[in-house]
Amino acid sequence: MEDMETDPSSPEGSAIDRWDQLHEVLASQERRMILYSLKDAPKERRLPLPEAAKAPDSSWDSERAAMRLEHSHLPKLAAAGYVRWERDPFCVQRGRHFEEVEAMFNLIDESIDRFPKSLITGCDIYEELYHDVRQ
Repeated sequence: MEDMETDPSSPEGSAIDRWDQLHEVLASQERRMILYSLKDAPKERRLPLPEAAKAPDSSWDSERAAMRLEHSHLPKLAAAGYVRWERDPFCVQRGRHFEEVEAMFNLIDESIDRFPKSLITGCDIYEELYHDVRQ
């Protein structure tokens, strides 16, 4: 796999920098969907793009989505070290810092029943999980 991830010899930054980067990365639904898809996939598995970024029950133009992913979302995810991706075949897999994202998703999953509905309703990732826990 072509390593489209930041140079591992570059400085990683402080914990504050890592938190800022994590929050910035999670600010996009397409990026969240990619990361959430990888969370449930085996560690070395490559997921096809743009499918891994598609929210359930959403309609979209896959060609436009692929362009947004390649030029905006994937470089941001790779710069944080959360993913590695390649163009041919167009796919993504976990990066060296994926555990940062995975820890955040696991904490959310474990405490979903304590989240207010305003943060759940309409969020494709968590709506089903929230309803399963509440029943």
